[in-house]
Amino acid sequence: MNLLHQATKDVLEVPDHDIIVELNRCTTIAFNQSAMNAGAVPDAVIQIATSDHELQPRFQTLCDQIVSRWDAQFGKTLKMELWVNLIDTWACNMDFGQNIPSFP
Repeated sequence: MNLLHQATKDVLEVPDHDIIVELNRCTTIAFNQSAMNAGAVPDAVIQIATSDHELQPRFQTLCDQIVSRWDAQFGKTLKMELWVNLIDTWACNMDFGQNIPSFP
């Protein structure tokens, strides 16, 4: 998870509080037996999404960095797919210039 966080921070140059790294097990095994039989199921699917369209030119560099760091750490022992997407957002009510609220 640190590998993903650091690569995203280094390449996209976004603040720490703007990067959320979440680890979920790939669920292909639960619904696609033919993919399992073909050996086409990754151990991890990494999804990166941002609404900051100006970051799109950096996506290839980010992918290259993550794959390089992943291979250096895991080699071929863990298969991975990497998806980088732009998302559209509407009706955001957060003022990002203010302190981030704390929750009880």
